[in-house]
Amino acid sequence: AVVSTQSTGEFFKEVEGILSDTFPQKIMELDKLYKSDRLSLSQVAKVKEASESSLKEDLVDQPNPPPTKRKRENTENGSKKRCITAVECNPIVSELIGVLKPEIREVIEYCNKIKMWIQLLIPKIEDGNNFGVSIQEETISEVTTFCEFAKGSFDDMSRYFVTRGKVSSKIVKYPNLADYVKYLTELDEKQFLHIRVFTNELKMIYCCLFDIINKNFDKIKTPRSQMSSNLY
Repeated sequence: AVVSTQSTGEFFKEVEGILSDTFPQKIMELDKLYKSDRLSLSQVAKVKEASESSLKEDLVDQPNPPPTKRKRENTENGSKKRCITAVECNPIVSELIGVLKPEIREVIEYCNKIKMWIQLLIPKIEDGNNFGVSIQEETISEVTTFCEFAKGSFDDMSRYFVTRGKVSSKIVKYPNLADYVKYLTELDEKQFLHIRVFTNELKMIYCCLFDIINKNFDKIKTPRSQMSSNLY
């Protein structure tokens, strides 16, 4: 029991340190990233250029159609034609996804710790004087909403690579269809803008959590006042 109490106390200190120190630091870091040149709207042109550069061309054999019965069996060798043979990842978008994924993982971990922290602070069920408990439960609900939103971004990133892979296979298969190449460029641009917007949304998650918990910190820590509990 003593070990359990010590572990709980250490966990409480860790979470309160995250709220008081880590959250303000993450807000500043994400704000700096959002306003940096890496996520500037001027980068859109570079993202498009990187999309076009990701298309790798090579000379491939273009055999002649098989001879008909009326033609001789001796046919000339096929000619060489320049075609798209491979499509690489967009380096700018891939690098930004690599930067953002650890940030998403961190905010999910922080949300889970905060939920556990509040859950451990919820007192035993009693009749009346449950206003503080309702604040605790509402805060857990808000934290869960932010956590699920962050988790959904992982699916969005995976879906981007799946969609891009399908488009790339179409480009290799149908190199003469310019629409597929245009769609690839538009897809990369859309993902870049999504990353830019989501970086700001990630900052807002920290801001909202910091604001909600600080405004209700006393009620979360002590949902039932000592005076009221003495009445029972």
